[in-house]
Formats: sequence, C-alpha cells, structure tokens
Amino acid sequence: MPLLYLSLTFYFVAFLASTLSHFTNILKGLDLFFVLLALFMYMAYAVMLSFKVGSFPFADTYGFYSLLGSGMLLVLVLLSVYQPYLRKFSAVFPIVGILSTALALPAEPSPYRNPLYTLHITSALLSYALAFFAGFSSLLKIIAESRLKQKTLSTFFIPINLLRTSERFSVNMSFVFLTLTLIFGSLFSRSFFGKHWIDDPKLIYVLILWLYYVFLVHLNLLGRIKPKTLSYGAIGGMLLSGMNLLFIRHEL
Repeated sequence: MPLLYLSLTFYFVAFLASTLSHFTNILKGLDLFFVLLALFMYMAYAVMLSFKVGSFPFADTYGFYSLLGSGMLLVLVLLSVYQPYLRKFSAVFPIVGILSTALALPAEPSPYRNPLYTLHITSALLSYALAFFAGFSSLLKIIAESRLKQKTLSTFFIPINLLRTSERFSVNMSFVFLTLTLIFGSLFSRSFFGKHWIDDPKLIYVLILWLYYVFLVHLNLLGRIKPKTLSYGAIGGMLLSGMNLLFIRHEL
C-alpha cells in the first residue's frame, strides 16, 4: 500500500511540474519523468501483490479499471517519447494516473490462484485497452480529415498517417486479444466449473463483442469496407467495450 501512496505523490508532483512548465520554463520535461516514476511504483505494487496472491492481483472492477487506466497511460507515455505530438497532452497524464491509482486503493486481491484466470483477465485488459485506442484514433482521424478538407488543420494535431496506423493496428489486435480472452476463459471455466461455457452476462456480452469485431476486421481485410466506415466501426467498438465495462456485471 505505501507504494500506491508514493505513486499518487509522484503523480501530484508531475501535475505541478506540467503546470509550471506550461507557463514558464521551470521543470520543463520533468513531468514525464515523474509520471514514469509514479507508474513504476504502481506496477511494482501490482507485481508484488500478484506474487503474494499467486495469481492476477485484483478480483473486482476497481482493480480492473485501475490496471486498465494505468496500462493505457504507460503506452501513451512511452509513445510520447517517440512521438513529440503526444507530449502536447502530457498535462492530462498525471490526472489519469491519479484516478487510476486511486481505484486500486479499495480493490480486493484475487482469490483465483490459476494461471488460466490470469491469462483470461490479462487478455481482456489488453483487448479493452486496444479497443479504446482504436476508437480514439478513429475519432481524431475523422476530425483531422474534416479539418484537412476545410484547410483548418493546425500543427497541434497528431499526423493523420499515425492515426490511421494506430486505428488499424488497434482494431486488429483488439480482435486477437478478445479471441484469447474467450479461449482462456473457456479453459479456466472447464478447470474451475467443470464445463467450457457458463451463462454469465459478462461472458455473453464479450462473445457478442467478439462477433462484432469478427465482421469489422474481416470486412477490412477483404477490402469490403470504406476507411471512414471502419473508423465509425472502431468508435462503435469502443462504445460497446465501455458499456461492457461500466454496466455489465458477472453473476458468478
């Protein structure tokens, strides 16, 4: 638990550094350093808890959301090292980090000491994260293309080619990890409940989400879908994933 409080402290320092660097040259560039330091503290806590319980570190929605937010933040911070355009959003990073870390405080440790459960939840985390990256990339791409046509695109915006690459990669990989989520979930269910499938609302919704991405990804691979339609489809997948995270609950 002290590691979580250290993480929150470093995020707060990162927020102050980001605010000061926005108005002055003081502490310029140090905000990302403190964000990375905070992420390291958080990840160290998650890894230590995972070894302690012998499984996935968390068992409830608080922990899942916490890991999802922190994982997405880590990817954004690492991408910002190679893509300077993303550093324009660095002031938001500490806020996301504080919210994600705070969710870990009430989270309960996992009771399932089974590697299949760990693989199932990890795949689910990655699939949701990639679905969100695809949706945000598509949304920014649509806005950028619209402004480009109107010749009002500013230099502040992320390059369209980067957004297109992020969109397609994230959509495809989200489908891959959704597939792994179902496979590992089925194997875990067989070992824990004695059967490969259980009629749980969360799993049924994941299956529906997987079918959605089956059509989206394969239509794109076959060239039967327009780029703009793919973008709308990625945004739809992001919204469906968000609905599953926020409103659908396990009954078991």
